[in-house]
Amino acid sequence: MQELVASKLSSPNFTQGEVWVFVRVIDNWGDVGVGWRLAMQLAQCFPWQVRLWIDNTTALDKLVPLAEQAVWQSKLTVESWLSDAELAIRLKTISDPVMVIETFGCDLPQVVLQRMVVCRPLWLNWEYLTAEDWAVDLQAMPSLQNNGLAKYFWFMGIDVNSGGLLRETDYLSRRAEFLLQPDLQQNFKQQYGLPLLHVGQLWLLFAYASEHWNDWLAMWREAGTPMTLWLAGREIVDGWRCTGLIPANALQNVGDELVIDNLTMVRIPFVPQSAFDCLLWLVDAAVVRGEDSFVRAQWAGIPFLWHIYQQQEAAHMCKLDAFWQKVTVNWPTNLRQSLLALSADMNGENSLEKQERLAAWQNLCSEWKSWVNAAAGWSESLHLQSTAMERLARFSQIPLK
Repeated sequence: MQELVASKLSSPNFTQGEVWVFVRVIDNWGDVGVGWRLAMQLAQCFPWQVRLWIDNTTALDKLVPLAEQAVWQSKLTVESWLSDAELAIRLKTISDPVMVIETFGCDLPQVVLQRMVVCRPLWLNWEYLTAEDWAVDLQAMPSLQNNGLAKYFWFMGIDVNSGGLLRETDYLSRRAEFLLQPDLQQNFKQQYGLPLLHVGQLWLLFAYASEHWNDWLAMWREAGTPMTLWLAGREIVDGWRCTGLIPANALQNVGDELVIDNLTMVRIPFVPQSAFDCLLWLVDAAVVRGEDSFVRAQWAGIPFLWHIYQQQEAAHMCKLDAFWQKVTVNWPTNLRQSLLALSADMNGENSLEKQERLAAWQNLCSEWKSWVNAAAGWSESLHLQSTAMERLARFSQIPLK
């Protein structure tokens, strides 16, 4: 089967054609973030024109300002995912695709499927990232569809035999430049209205709403060590206000600051996707959510916890456990046990008693240097792997630009 794919894709028409990427927005930032990053890297790494079909361009415009989208307009076109009738009219004006990528199992429109039966592009289902072993077994496997086309499943992941992760070719040089130049860091803070100074460890909190954040605020206060929390979004602070853990008028606006005991809490502004890496490079540690932010934390090489997107029948917990079991396999026992316990507690898998939570947090803090080294080591190991684009090039036998 691989030989048949390679024979088709190596034709001159394939190297000069269009790739269509379809994104249906469920979680505004996660689906849009991965979809845009995938489209960008396809446009950057391969000789194809990329057409990104998305059903919520408003979410994309928020995450990727129009000025940034314009930089890519010669190689990447953003299209509104319209009704089938409107889409059929639009399709009459554009060339056939040589590759069609449906992200996260979204169902392709019938008018697109009808077009594909005629032009017979390579069809990829670009799935959610997972570290589960079954995904590695199914990576790049074909599934024959009722219309006679084969759909290949692409599972991004951390294993060397998975679909890999999305990373820019200049990532390491950009990170090094930013970390080595304090002027760049200060300019970034000023540009986005971030505090120039902080007290204690600096944590970024970018997470979903959850009742568990009430317990974590109590834990941080009882721990007594100075911390600064950069709070992205409204979800966490809205929950704290509703339960009376912080004053009703506190942290209402971007830039607001609240000091309670050892904690300094700051509402930070929304930053576009292109600035999120710099945000991670500034902090000591982070809580990240979803998929794109979670991957960027790994590239940053900082200590982090993953607030995973909840799925039906707790399928997300299998994904969460598979990831941490592989990452922490060689970690010091105390560090590993504490992180796994707190990860399960944060995500509602196994709620800890108050004293158990505090003890796990204090153990994590006592192992701070080990955690920093382990996070950096994990990041370095991922950087040594081939990226998702490099693996796609190997699969399709189309050389990278």
